[in-house]
Order: sequence, then structure tokens, then C-alpha cells
Amino acid sequence: MSRKKIILLITLLSSPIILFVAQHYFIHSPDLKPTGITNSENVLYMSYAHQYLDQEKFSLFYSNPFDGDPQSPKIYFQPAIIVLAGFLNLGMDPGLCFSLFGLIMTLLCVWIGVRILLHLIPEGKNISLLSVLFTWGGGLTAIGGLMGSAILAGHQTSTWIDGIYLADPNNGWWGLNWGRTFFLPLEAYYHFLFLLGIFLMLTKKWKSNLIIVLLLSISHPFTGIEYLLIANGWILVEKYLFKNKDIPYWYWIFLLLITLFHLWYYLFYLNSFPEHKQIFTQYRTGWTYSLLIAAAAYCLVAALTIFNIFFEKPVKKVFAFPHQRLFICWAIIAFLLSKHEWFIKPMQPIHFSRGYVWAGLFLFSLPALQRIIGFLRQKLVRKGLLYVLVFVFLSDNILWTGNLLRGKNDTEWEGHISKDTEDVLSFIEKKSTTNTLLVGNAPLINYIANMYSPANSWVSHPYNTPDREGRFMQMQDFLASGKKPDTWKDREIFIVIDKKNRTTVIMLPANANKLFENSSYLISAL
Repeated sequence: MSRKKIILLITLLSSPIILFVAQHYFIHSPDLKPTGITNSENVLYMSYAHQYLDQEKFSLFYSNPFDGDPQSPKIYFQPAIIVLAGFLNLGMDPGLCFSLFGLIMTLLCVWIGVRILLHLIPEGKNISLLSVLFTWGGGLTAIGGLMGSAILAGHQTSTWIDGIYLADPNNGWWGLNWGRTFFLPLEAYYHFLFLLGIFLMLTKKWKSNLIIVLLLSISHPFTGIEYLLIANGWILVEKYLFKNKDIPYWYWIFLLLITLFHLWYYLFYLNSFPEHKQIFTQYRTGWTYSLLIAAAAYCLVAALTIFNIFFEKPVKKVFAFPHQRLFICWAIIAFLLSKHEWFIKPMQPIHFSRGYVWAGLFLFSLPALQRIIGFLRQKLVRKGLLYVLVFVFLSDNILWTGNLLRGKNDTEWEGHISKDTEDVLSFIEKKSTTNTLLVGNAPLINYIANMYSPANSWVSHPYNTPDREGRFMQMQDFLASGKKPDTWKDREIFIVIDKKNRTTVIMLPANANKLFENSSYLISAL
């Protein structure tokens, strides 16, 4: 395949993400302004990036912006965050910066996926179709959800197409197939590093692989340990069952050292800080998915895997190649991690799915898929079956993306804000310092202000705010009594009041000084 065709293919495969970002910016209520935040969790990463701008003295490490304390220890580092901070320092809008970063990472991830397919199938047969299936293939979660919502009592939806979410956790945002994860910019980045690491192993570029593995390790705790366990598991199989001499022992030693470093940093070093240990406890949640949902998500690639194993004669030929053993190790280890509540106390098990289980099974079953495509292309009648197979394979993402793009953003949230909210954020950005503490009954402001200003919020993200429940009660007591807690002494307090929020009784202290007011918000200072 020529370079020109590869570039065209990559662009076409990235088009759903391009359309998604375009829809965010251009299809919304005229009363709202797009922020570039296409998912509420994206606020986290640009808030981290803003920490670099708030530092009095430059440090590679940043503190938790949701801690509420400007003296919170600087113990975190992610390479992507410091790159994003560099663009913020040039005056780039946070949301636009993050959206463009996501688009670039999507293009790179699709590109390395195509490179892997070309490496496995050097003659290039069916590469375009296989690239489409790998990038945007899925299972039967959408079709199964539609059937369930139509048949099962109590599961009907107001709009028929919303039934696709019935068998897809968190309305599909957990990304049980590979391409779905590209809708989250940082996930596209992690997936790019993961696939690049796999590609470098396939091409036996061991030194380059170690650099990427280290980069992945310091980029994300979940994806990092997932890759490391897959790589170590595969090498263990290769060395002791198949006596593979192509993998240098020195490479395995360094890989083990990175694994030990990963475990030390995320489990011991970070938890030596009380602030992080509270967050770590909050993250120990049992987010998982049922075997019924797993069956719907992985049934197509699982069927291909079974076909690949049992229709190859002799069966051992399926496992004759190291890359086939890598892919099956990848799929099995990723699945066990995504269901690790079976073995240990859960730490967001579903976080290990993210399309990794699906992708491992897909790549392992490539020979079977090639055989099926070749058989169906031989006659005209069979070609019709091929089109049906392709549609079914793509149905999860066709229906999910179509439903996502058909809507119009007309409700205020982190991604689209009103003029009043924009003015409040602008005021806080200009008037606050790192000593400014935000409190009040405006959760939207308390969350996204970290992304635009040096101010800290006492109560913000539900999991990254230490002891969030206790802090929320403390803030509620302050708003009701006007009595400032001792923990806030020596802090400049901005009390941000959302006038439309009638759920909280607010008693402003007598010495509160009004700083700002518009039709939606009031800011007073202590």
C-alpha cells in the first residue's frame, strides 16, 4: 500500500472523531459557548496542566489541583500533561488545546494500528477492510441493547435508539471496543503508546520498546500495569514453554525493573502522602461489568478466535508464531484484569477493558478473518453476506456514534457554558491567586475553575477531592452559619453563589465583600 493511500485511509478512519469535535464546536444552542471539553472527565487533565502555570518555581512534578491546598505536595508527573501545559503557556485555550491533542493522538493510534496489520500481512491483502474492522469493529452491545429494550419489561426508552445503551456500561463511554476509546483524548494517547509498544515488540526493537514502556508506565497507572503484565506474561510463556531465543534476557530484566518501579511509585510512594492515600481509597471502587455484557461486547471476536483455533489443522499451527501467542496472552490477561474482582479487592476493574480485550482477540483471529473474507468474496451471493457481516461488526460504533452526533448541545455543562458562567470564570481567572479558595453552591464553577485559574476549590471532583464527603459537609455548615473553619485561615475565600440553585441555605458572613455579580452568579470575598 502506497504512502498516499495509507494517509487517506488513516484520515477516513479518524473521521468520526473529527466529526465529533466539529459537532461540539458548531452544533449547539446560540446561548452557549463551547469550551472544547467533550467529556466532563477531560476537565481533570487540563486542570493538571494548569498547575504548571501556577508554580512559583518550575518543577517537573505537579500537585493535585482538587486538593484545595496550594501547599499540596508536588508528586505527580505525566509526560502528556507537561506538553499540554506548554501550549497553555503560549496562551492556547484549554479545551481547544485538549481537543486538538486528541485528534493528533487518534491519527497516530490509527496509523500504528495500520502498521501492525501491514506487518502481520505484508502482502497487504484486505488491509483497508481489516483496518476498518480493527479500528471501528465491536460486538453486539448495540443490537442486543435494542432487542432488550424492545422485549424486556421496564427497559423501554423514550427514544428507541437510546436502547443501545442497555448493554453498554456508562452509555458506552467505557469503550469496550478499540475505536470507542478515541473519543477520549487521553485514552487515545494511552492506546497509541500501548500499540506502539506492541509494534516494537513485533519488530524486535527492544531498546525502543523499553523507552515507550517507561513512557506508558509514567503516563497512566491502569494502562501501564496492564501492558507490563501482558508483556511479562508473554515473555514467561516464550522463555519457558517455547524456548524463544529471540527475546534477550537483558530486555526482560529491564522490563521487570520498570514493572517494579511502576508498582513502587503508584502503590507505595504516592500512598506515603496522606493526601493521595485518601484519593486512592476513594478510587477503590467496584466498577465492573457483567459476563452478559462481556459476552455481548466480545462475542464476535471470541467466535473468530474459536474458529481460528479449531479449524486450523493441526491446532498447534495456530500457536506456532510468537505474535499469535502474544495476542492470546494479551486478550486473556486483559480480560482477567477487567474482572479482577474475582481474585482481589476491586480497583475499578472495568478500567482495564477499554478495548484491550477486544483488540487482543481481534489480532489473534486475523487468520480466520482473512479466510472468511476470502471465501465470501469468491461469489456474488457470498459478497452480500460479507456486507452483512461487516455491518454487524461495525454496528456498535455506527449506532453509538450516530446517536452521539444526532443531538444538539442545548444544556449547560462543562462542555458548553452560558455567557454568565464565562464571565464568572473570567473574573476568577483575573482576580484569584493560588491562595484563593472557592466555596459555594455552584458545583460547575467549583469544578472547571481549576482549568482556567490558579484558584483552588474546597469541594470539586468526586474522586480527586480528598475526603470529599467530609469537606462537603464542612462547606455546607459554613454556608449555613457563615462561620469560617479554622482550616481556611490565612486563605482568601471566594464565595461563589449560583442564584438559580435553591437547594442550599446560604448565610453570608457580615464581613463578606461583594466582588462580582451578574444575573446568574454572585461572588463575595472574605
